[in-house]
Amino acid sequence: MLPRLTTCGLIMVDPHAIIVDVNPTIVDWTGSDRADLIGRPPETILTLRLPVDGAEGPRPTDATLHGDSGIVRPVVVGALDDQIVGASMRIAVYDVSARSVFALGLQGAEAKTERGRRRLQILLNSAVGFGAIRAEVEAAELLVDVAQRAFAATFVSIHLRGADGVEQVAGENPLEAHWPVGFRAPGSFTLVNGAVLVVRSPEDADRYVPDPPMSEVYRAAGIEAAIASPIRYKGESIGSMVCYFDHPREFDEEAVPLAEALTNQAAQAIARVRLEESLRRAAMHDEVTGLPSRRLFEEDVTQAVLGEFDVLAVLFIDLDGFKPVNDRLGHPAGDALLREVGRRLRGEIRERDVLGRFGGDEFIAVAAVEAPGDAEVLAERIRATVAKPYASLPADLAITASIGVVTVSRSDGPVVVDRLVRTADHAMCQAKLAGGDRIMSMDLRGAAHRTSEPVVASTQP
Repeated sequence: MLPRLTTCGLIMVDPHAIIVDVNPTIVDWTGSDRADLIGRPPETILTLRLPVDGAEGPRPTDATLHGDSGIVRPVVVGALDDQIVGASMRIAVYDVSARSVFALGLQGAEAKTERGRRRLQILLNSAVGFGAIRAEVEAAELLVDVAQRAFAATFVSIHLRGADGVEQVAGENPLEAHWPVGFRAPGSFTLVNGAVLVVRSPEDADRYVPDPPMSEVYRAAGIEAAIASPIRYKGESIGSMVCYFDHPREFDEEAVPLAEALTNQAAQAIARVRLEESLRRAAMHDEVTGLPSRRLFEEDVTQAVLGEFDVLAVLFIDLDGFKPVNDRLGHPAGDALLREVGRRLRGEIRERDVLGRFGGDEFIAVAAVEAPGDAEVLAERIRATVAKPYASLPADLAITASIGVVTVSRSDGPVVVDRLVRTADHAMCQAKLAGGDRIMSMDLRGAAHRTSEPVVASTQP
């Protein structure tokens, strides 16, 4: 049944606050005769919560309308100050009983106010939460939580741009199992589009992705609606948030601003984490060579160990003849030599391999190789590049390298980074004791199984 349309009751009072006229609506609501109402004070039929005339002029107020038959009706009354006729005043009376459109409108306004209050509280709480996160994945997981609560979403997925493209880092994407083969990664379109996308039906999704029809993906996944927002920082899209609904969903005018507010909070948190990480890593680089220091190197090696590899090779490199350079030419010349050696070493390994200065004239490299023999080939290239002439050094100051090599296969079981480094260090020491300018390979038990000596003694021309 449709709600009963609200009509307006009108009461006209004279300067002495006596009713001089009423419209048929008042007669109907009170159940009285018009003649019985005229000449009575308004308070005989109206009980006001507050006076209609306030300090700043007429104002609406809650009231109760009483009829002679005992009818009691909740109403809102207000003086129509722009309807003054002579010295009389008209008072408007609106029915706010539960079935009236007016009452339903008030309830809708109250619901909207409550919804706004709840969303504001979510934003305030999430601002505190985002201020405390210390990792990107924490920010993504928090965004999943707050978006799910803010939109009452069935699923939420968070995607961030990385070196290898857009990757889902948190939440659940119901479309993934039905995603077209070879199509761009989920979340990419929202990220590239740069604006909030609202999908009110599966067919609506085709407006954004018509080929292949995204509506087919939505139907296959049982998704009826979605709202997606890019995660942007300083004008650059760094990720995207997608909220999915398995039921029809209407989005009010606050939905887009809310999505933007949440993703803006997440973007600022992610940018802060990235800046902090960048500054932390910058502080952990060797001042002389610019290579990672020992602590940062060990972190990078740990990540390499956790990654995919067939064989992992650790090369511990110690310079032969470095001390005379410092003694004769001074520390500035020694620092310049270390920088040049670091540059040469970086040129012999791949970008994804790890290189660091371990202290003094010691360097260490970690590389993923296909077989143990490849590690010795790499070590030989490094020994050869270190032994090349240095334009800044006198001819009688020769620089070579003693290199310790240890390899480990994934099939060998869990890898202990410290043990790998210590074994490679031990192998390097053995190479140095054997005369330097050579490679010593060892297994993890510390047993030497091959020594590579220079074919011709390395000397400076």
